[in-house]
Amino acid sequence: MNTNQTCSIIPIFPCKSIDEQLDFYQALGFELTYRQAKPNLYACVRHPIIELHFFVLKALEPANSYSMCYVHVPDVDAVYREFCNQLKKTYGKIPSKGFPKITRVNDLAEDRRFNLVDPAGNRLLIGQKHDRPKLISIDLHETVTRFRHAYDIAYKLAYAKDEPAEAARVLDLGFAKAGEESSALCFQACVLRADIAVSMNDWELAVTFVQKAESLPQNDPGQEDVSEAAYRLLELKMILERGYLAD
Repeated sequence: MNTNQTCSIIPIFPCKSIDEQLDFYQALGFELTYRQAKPNLYACVRHPIIELHFFVLKALEPANSYSMCYVHVPDVDAVYREFCNQLKKTYGKIPSKGFPKITRVNDLAEDRRFNLVDPAGNRLLIGQKHDRPKLISIDLHETVTRFRHAYDIAYKLAYAKDEPAEAARVLDLGFAKAGEESSALCFQACVLRADIAVSMNDWELAVTFVQKAESLPQNDPGQEDVSEAAYRLLELKMILERGYLAD
């Protein structure tokens, strides 16, 4: 067997409507390469980053979909900008909730990524691996607190798994049991909770946590994690101040 052959993997996703799927992916800039009407509905689309195939499953409920695929790209920010620009042209906005939607780009320990969820609930995790693993800076003489643990779990739930309700539950429990925490960690947690609230349309709670974050001193504004949270805080304030309070 020649193990040097070039291989490719093509996800085959279910959908309730071929037309709805094709409209969405063509809006993103995908090219329709094949469409079949009989004996069953089937279609294929292609983009420089991936090729996708679709079949119809009438009983599919997007909210219950578990279909997903990780797509590794060399420049995740360029792909994100392209998709956002394309979606704005078609929808007049960037869909961030429901089906379909696109999440913002976030830095995780292993990569920098965003999630693209189509009308059928299929999820593309589009990411760019870090040149070096992103290490969490922890003082070896300091015990990792329950609050720090809750924050780390909530961050992954919110940004890696796109599960804001569960992220909110975990972080709220963390806040309730928080002890003497560093102001930097509290600042990051407040920004994260505000971001989760925005994603869940809980605008009053988002404003509350934005105000809490602003009241906290940032011990080391040059620290990477704090700088990232500070930038996200500015984005959240812009969302709230411009009145983007509806889908």
